[in-house]
Amino acid sequence: MHTITKAIIKYWWTLPVLLALLMITMTFLFTKTPSLWETLIGILLLLTAMALIASWVLLLARKRNVECFVSFVVSGIVVCFLWLPLVFSAMSGPDGFGKSHPIPEGLRYNLPLSAEADTTEIADSLDSTTYLQLWSDVQGGQYKYDFYYGQLPSGEVFLRCFEVTGNIPLSEDRLREQSRVTVPSRTQFGQVVGKQAFTIYEGDWEDYYAARIEVWFRNAETNEEQKLLEKVYRVDGWMR
Repeated sequence: MHTITKAIIKYWWTLPVLLALLMITMTFLFTKTPSLWETLIGILLLLTAMALIASWVLLLARKRNVECFVSFVVSGIVVCFLWLPLVFSAMSGPDGFGKSHPIPEGLRYNLPLSAEADTTEIADSLDSTTYLQLWSDVQGGQYKYDFYYGQLPSGEVFLRCFEVTGNIPLSEDRLREQSRVTVPSRTQFGQVVGKQAFTIYEGDWEDYYAARIEVWFRNAETNEEQKLLEKVYRVDGWMR
C-alpha cells in the first residue's frame, strides 16, 4: 500500500492524462454500435475517476496543494470539453434509420403496450396463437417483453430483431445478452419471460419503422437453437 501511495503522489499527472485518453476513446466508440469495448472503457473510466479522487486526498494530505489544484483543474477541463459535448451530441444527433426504412403501406404490425396500459390479456387480441407482448419502457428504443409458451426442455430464451424491409439485424452486439432468460424444463403452457428489458439502438425517438421480433430458444443439453415465434412490431430507436 505504501508503494502505491508513493507512486500516486509521484506520478499524479498521469491520471488526468489517462482520463483524457479514455474519454477520447469513448467518444469514438460512443457514435458506433455498443460493444464489449465500450463496456470495458467505461469500467476503466470509473476506476480512473476513483483513483483521481484518491490522489487529490493524498496530495492534500501531503501538502502538495499546487499539484492537487492542477490535477483538479485539468480533470475538470477534460470533463467539460470532452464528456459533456459527447453526451449532448449523443442526445441530439439523429441517425435517420427510421426515415431510411419507412413502414411499407399495408403492412400489418403490432404496437408495444405502455406501462400504464390497463390490460390483463396474456395473448395478443389480434392473434390468439401469438403469445409475445412488447411493452414500451422509460424512453424510445427501450422495451420489455413478455413471452408465453408450452412444453420446453431446460435452456434459454432470447430475442433476435430485424428491420422488415431490408432484413437488417438490429442491435446484434447486445440484444441477445440483454433479452436472454434462463428457463427450467417445463411441461405445460405458461409464462416463460416476464418484463425482460432490452434496447434497440438503431433509429431515433418517435422515428418509427417495422421490426420483426423473433423469439429463439437454445437447448441447454444439445446447444441447438430454434425459433419459437416471430411477430412484427412498430419500434423506434434509443438516441444514444
